[in-house]
Amino acid sequence: MKNTIRIIAALVMIIGTGLVHGAWTNRWRTAPALAALASRLDSLPAEIGGWTSVSRELPERERTMAGAVGSLSRVYSNPGKGVEISVLLLSGLPGDITTHTPDACYPGAGYGLGAMDPYTFKYGDPPRSAQFRTSVATKGGPRPSTLRLFWAWNSSTKGWTAPEDARWALGGEPMLSKLYVVRDTVGTVIDPKDDPANEFLALLLPELDRILAEPAQPRQEAAASPKN
Repeated sequence: MKNTIRIIAALVMIIGTGLVHGAWTNRWRTAPALAALASRLDSLPAEIGGWTSVSRELPERERTMAGAVGSLSRVYSNPGKGVEISVLLLSGLPGDITTHTPDACYPGAGYGLGAMDPYTFKYGDPPRSAQFRTSVATKGGPRPSTLRLFWAWNSSTKGWTAPEDARWALGGEPMLSKLYVVRDTVGTVIDPKDDPANEFLALLLPELDRILAEPAQPRQEAAASPKN
């Protein structure tokens, strides 16, 4: 339970500490495609493989600060493996969804952040690649915490990607989704390719691909030929 509280608190900080960098002031009329995307997020299964989840609804204030039209926050656990992994998914316009990255938010929340390394993860059948960034966030004091972070953005044209400057690279997309996957390391940091989160990512990403993909438009029936 303590690990779950720490992970959730850290994800809240990602959004909350963004106030330091300026208030969110955009107002827009939500495009139908973006509204449809936001409505699909909750269809992510609450149980994936042997992993079960507990949901946390983001308060409206936090969603507004993040510029998220749609959001999903859950902690997935696998009792047999003794692992808990937090998932935060936000969908909205690129100008908002490319902000509030860990380098801006975690230090403001008292964490030291290690190098933000690129990380390629292969999954699915046939195999495909997801490009992530990964880092370790560490906080000392009476309640120390060490978190392994993975994050990436998803668009209909580029799939899962994590450019160094997301605002520049993804600013032309019509809409984006941002994924954070966070595991409390319980003080033991290992190479990201060996992290227990990889097993969960292999199950999670195909489900997210299904949800985030734009549904195919129904084919219109050919007009009936006029009868003579």
